[in-house]
Amino acid sequence: EYYWFEHLTKYVRKFIDNCITCKVSKPNSGKVQAELFPIPKVSTPWHTIHMDATGKLSGKNDTKEYVFVTIDSFTKFVLLYHSFHIDSTSCVNALKLGVSLFAAPTRIIADQDRCFASREFKEFCEQHNIHLHLIATGSSRANGQVERVMSTLKGMLTAVEVKEDRSWQDALSDVQLALNCTVNRVTKASPLELMFGKIGRPLNLVTPSETDSNVNLPEVRSQAMQNINDNAAYDKKRFDSSKAKVNKLSIGDYALLENEERNQTKLSPKFRGPFQVVDILEGNRYLLKSLNSNRTYKYAHDRVRRMPSQEIPLELNDSDLDEEENSAETNTGFVNEEGIIVLDELND
Repeated sequence: EYYWFEHLTKYVRKFIDNCITCKVSKPNSGKVQAELFPIPKVSTPWHTIHMDATGKLSGKNDTKEYVFVTIDSFTKFVLLYHSFHIDSTSCVNALKLGVSLFAAPTRIIADQDRCFASREFKEFCEQHNIHLHLIATGSSRANGQVERVMSTLKGMLTAVEVKEDRSWQDALSDVQLALNCTVNRVTKASPLELMFGKIGRPLNLVTPSETDSNVNLPEVRSQAMQNINDNAAYDKKRFDSSKAKVNKLSIGDYALLENEERNQTKLSPKFRGPFQVVDILEGNRYLLKSLNSNRTYKYAHDRVRRMPSQEIPLELNDSDLDEEENSAETNTGFVNEEGIIVLDELND
């Protein structure tokens, strides 16, 4: 009824870990191998900004409307730009809005949406000596500041629509002012206070007898910087305590990439590949290259799964990539155009 031998658990775990079917079809379970890397802050307003674009907020298919969100990393100052398109031109215009007010920032952090990864947006950044940093695919925590604002923004705009006394488009400027007048939980000061040394209020909360308060701007910024660093250290400790130790890949290793759930059915493979690690980036990220094309991908460690050793395509090398157009022959099958492993039944 029972079967046992010495080191049975270790053997079974190794056997399952080298099963290509399990690697491709099974989702991650247990503690995630991840580590939090807070972005170093500087106490200079508009040095580093985060950008993102909302999904469709309203309108029919032919009249979609979006909002580009820009937030200053230090002061948390928010700029909102209304657009009918989510393309490179609209993205550049959203950035120009901030540049016209505060000049060009030193660094921009954004995700890898087409509008931010477009040639037009990259050229604009290069012309104005702006360092563009695109986060790894699927790692929204790397752009967490703007994601948090996006969540608050959608709730506020929804409240405006439900009230039905005016459209969210008309209320967008008031929403921006309200965000910039609100005291931030981390900095203990409002974005307006840190950016301009002025304590502001939303228009409907201003009283005629109210006078401007004097703000010691250097002191407020110094205290805000200390609060930011303390909070970053606390968040890192809390995040890392619930995660597993990261077993890093090396250059030349083969790996599978996690598929986006929103683009898959419930029974679709959870991972695709294989891909080869061509560079190791800071923050436990990898630059991976497809085996049947020259396309590269940037993924964080928690979105990557190591290939089983016996499934590694040993016969594939760089010279083969230029000659093969439709598929790459391996010692266990081939890789189709989508980068999915197709096992050769003759080898079973």
